[in-house]
Amino acid sequence: MHEGHQRLRLLGLPVFETIGDLAAQLHIDPGRLTILTRYGERFYRTYRIPKRTGGWRQISQPSRELKGIQAWILRNIIDKLSPSPHATAYLPRKRLSDNVTPHSGNRYFLSVNLEEFFPSIPRRRIQRLFELIGYERHTAALMSSLCTFFRSLPQGGVTSPALSNLVALQMDRRISGLVSRRNIVFTRYADDMTFSSNNRVALIRALPSIKHILESEGFRINEPKTRFLGPRIQCRITGLVKDSSEPRFGIGRKKKTRMRAIMHNLITGKRRDPDYPSQEAIQGWLNFLKGVDEKSHSQMSKYWNQLRNKYFTIHRTTGSSVP
Repeated sequence: MHEGHQRLRLLGLPVFETIGDLAAQLHIDPGRLTILTRYGERFYRTYRIPKRTGGWRQISQPSRELKGIQAWILRNIIDKLSPSPHATAYLPRKRLSDNVTPHSGNRYFLSVNLEEFFPSIPRRRIQRLFELIGYERHTAALMSSLCTFFRSLPQGGVTSPALSNLVALQMDRRISGLVSRRNIVFTRYADDMTFSSNNRVALIRALPSIKHILESEGFRINEPKTRFLGPRIQCRITGLVKDSSEPRFGIGRKKKTRMRAIMHNLITGKRRDPDYPSQEAIQGWLNFLKGVDEKSHSQMSKYWNQLRNKYFTIHRTTGSSVP
């Protein structure tokens, strides 16, 4: 038995040697799969969306047919592999709070953002990943071409998030080995890396070595987004806030105050916020909140239910409808 095939079977992964074998598992005509492999760029729709921090993000969305193929690769191969324990994004059992909870006991933070994260991962690294799993070179090349757009990971591809975590596995391990010796905690949420310690000097001294590892792994630091945060500054990490008076990360007092006003204005009919124009939108936000800040979720849910009950009674008495 081929050594690679044996490894694939041990991992519970599908084995195939030719484009015909893969086409059979995908239930697609081999000729059609060949076209999708060779001319994949024709089967994407590219558009831009604004970033919250300014500028634009390019999205390359695969066609329905190609998306289905990528979904099969994700479900049958990539999702069966484990990224590093420091990766917290794009994982079904991980929540946003898992990225910040390990840092709750520390006072000083270093936030590092990676520039053009998906596009900086080239096709050759995806092919190498499939080869390391156990697929032969030509099979790995076939799958890597189905998962990339103009020879890199597309922002919008079905497999891109999970593949980025696996490609970054070695980088995560190297950085973990570096910072763990210095009593620094490390997590990575996609392209946002967080380091924390109770020793500010240790964080400052670690940055050049962290940068060296990132560059040697083919990534670049987004220098304007590199931030040192401490006890006197409100620490915001991947959208969650840690005030000096609070022991853990959450949505922060300012967000709670704003959301209470939005809820009140919506129910009383005074004004609809464009981001939360309906009760369904409010409920969606509360569902998100439950996964990142349980204490605030309990408080905000109680406030929301009290508002609804109060004004439902009033509107039922007057015969008007609740917004």
